[in-house]
Amino acid sequence: MRSTLGLVMLLVVMVVVLILWTRQTRNDVEAVRSVNLGTSESVAPRPFDRAAADRMADRLRALLDRADLPLEELRASAEQATGWAAGLAPGTFDYHMAVNLRGAAGELLAASPSLDDPHRARAKQLLQQAETAPGQPGGGPPGAVGGLKDQLQNLQQSHQEKLQEVEREKP
Repeated sequence: MRSTLGLVMLLVVMVVVLILWTRQTRNDVEAVRSVNLGTSESVAPRPFDRAAADRMADRLRALLDRADLPLEELRASAEQATGWAAGLAPGTFDYHMAVNLRGAAGELLAASPSLDDPHRARAKQLLQQAETAPGQPGGGPPGAVGGLKDQLQNLQQSHQEKLQEVEREKP
């Protein structure tokens, strides 16, 4: 009888702990969903155009194997993808695609004429990620966590573009 009562008490305590843990986990997940890192950029949001994004991905992929890269075209591509990202909600496939296209254009801007430049390899990887939905192999984590990862990547790309601009302006 005593051991049965002890077992019932242990089960009650475990149920209470599980309920509290579930409630805390739910609060943590909601906190991650509500995070919006934004950017310090003043970019006008542009409506996302999936067909134009697919064409941009194809064009960037074609540029991977060219020693001479059209820098103005790459800057325009990065700017367009930045505008798309500014008009989209993080955690969506379209946002994920826009951020990765921006990153790929940025990596190609930083690439040297050498075809085995690490920036070209990174651009290729970002292009593959751009076309792979979050939650799929190679597409990054799905949902709120993926959206947060994409936001961090977008902020990092913004910082990298500012550094490249300062380097260009140096005498």
